[in-house]
Amino acid sequence: MKSSLLALSLSFLFFALLTKPLSGRPDPLLDHNGDEVEAGRAYYIVSSIRGGGGGGLTLSLNRNGSCPLDVTQHSLDILRGYPMFFFPTNYSSENRGHVHESMNVNILFIANIISCNEPMVWKVDNYDEKRGAWFITTNGVLGNPGPQTLQNWFKFVKADIGDSYKIVHCPSDVSGSTVNYAVMLGSILWKMHVVWL
Repeated sequence: MKSSLLALSLSFLFFALLTKPLSGRPDPLLDHNGDEVEAGRAYYIVSSIRGGGGGGLTLSLNRNGSCPLDVTQHSLDILRGYPMFFFPTNYSSENRGHVHESMNVNILFIANIISCNEPMVWKVDNYDEKRGAWFITTNGVLGNPGPQTLQNWFKFVKADIGDSYKIVHCPSDVSGSTVNYAVMLGSILWKMHVVWL
């Protein structure tokens, strides 16, 4: 009896090891089809709450009515916003790879907005004392991980609800320096939708 119990326990352990990667690498980020999100490929980010969560992410003039642009959300579900690319710290055109949960990425809108002649890369803007909040804006720096670009790195973190993610700014392994704050893009849960360009 003890030997069959041991064999059964070992087979469960073996099965558990087979179903979970041994590398310790985070799970891949999945789009709404369940496919792995590819670095350097266009995606829309839309609310995972259909019928009440609002539309996709877009750009608006900032709180002062000027540039850089603020990352905002459409109020209507039917509006998908602008497509965007995700670029991990180790991205190169030869080594595209996939995006994983909790991986530092730059997020770049694919938008040709002439009113602000600036990069469409996301960054965390300075803390807005008047509104008591951090805002996500454009005019970030693509690539170049280091202390000067900490405000340009974001992560997708698995949410507790369904196949959704939270977008957070809490860079790690970018410069070796520690960051003592984290910024989340609203309280909305997001899903990635593939865009074929």
